[in-house]
Amino acid sequence: MTDSGTGNEFKYIMQDLYKVYFGAKCTYRELMESDETYTRFKALCRHYLVTEVDPDTTLESHLYYMTPSDEAAEVYSGLKARVKLSVPTVKKGLLGREQRLFKEEIWEVEDLMALSAQQKQFRGIVISEVQISKRKLREFSL
Repeated sequence: MTDSGTGNEFKYIMQDLYKVYFGAKCTYRELMESDETYTRFKALCRHYLVTEVDPDTTLESHLYYMTPSDEAAEVYSGLKARVKLSVPTVKKGLLGREQRLFKEEIWEVEDLMALSAQQKQFRGIVISEVQISKRKLREFSL
């Protein structure tokens, strides 16, 4: 699924012993069709997440506009999903010039949903990755 050098740097599926990592540019359709995606997550997508949004919606877009009252919010909260973000910061450089730097942070999905889409846009937040614990995936009841 990885497409290096074509502008799809945030389109991947990776895993380690404890977590599954999804690039935020992946669509639900791509995740459900990929052999690399856990079967349990595919089932969650079909039963809960794709019922609210189009399968061609990216994780980034869905999480960006998700509110705590959405059904998908309960799913992501139940999975204790974490989101890797790039947050712009302004730093004084040489000669007093301001430089805009991006700092990577990992937030709980609830913290991300606490901000409205307008607040995220105003702060310049960019979602790059969704992290889900394999244990929480196994424990989640369909």
